[in-house]
Amino acid sequence: MSLARLAAGSRGILRLHGWLLMAWAVTVGLATSAALLHVAGVHSLALRYAVGAGAIYFIGFVAGGWVYARWWNQSREAARAELQHADAADALAYSEQEERIRKRFRWGEWLDFGAGWGGDDPLSALITVVMLLALAAFALLALGYFPLLATEALAGFLAEVVLEFVIGAVIARRVLAPRSLDDYWEVMLRKTGVAGLALVIAAGLVGWLLQTLQPEAVTLFQVFR
Repeated sequence: MSLARLAAGSRGILRLHGWLLMAWAVTVGLATSAALLHVAGVHSLALRYAVGAGAIYFIGFVAGGWVYARWWNQSREAARAELQHADAADALAYSEQEERIRKRFRWGEWLDFGAGWGGDDPLSALITVVMLLALAAFALLALGYFPLLATEALAGFLAEVVLEFVIGAVIARRVLAPRSLDDYWEVMLRKTGVAGLALVIAAGLVGWLLQTLQPEAVTLFQVFR
């Protein structure tokens, strides 16, 4: 759901909760990978990263949303009071902010990624792509954009959870009543399951690629040491 449909104060609440959800999901992923390595003795980066990503999705993301919905359900009146519909000024301010963020990402449009890539050495091209993606991720993190984007996405997810399973028709939706939490797992897994599967596969591929480049490495630190 777009946060543009919520008032500025409501967005602030959901962004804070989005940060907390992101911290929880990252903690779950790191703890799962550490337990696999130090307790179960799993040295495969591909397996550890895939299982860690699965834990992030199921325990961090989906289960975190379920706990969040239960928490709001304990006080539905507070949810209705704090999550207000945006007026025209709020919606315009949010749209202008999104446009400013989008402009920051247009700095790379001048790069010609089609020239001189690959040639007779496709492996070099693949490694180049991976290194550029890693560099871009590091740059986004260093500049503070990745946490911003991730928090916006998680805040939108939490807004969807509250609207569908807590307060229903009050904001932005014509729903006669909130969905029952008994339906939560079916609904959210149906909506996000493909993305969760993609996360697990991508994490496993990244782990496999890193260990292919550094077969002796069993941690990310050892890969780049």
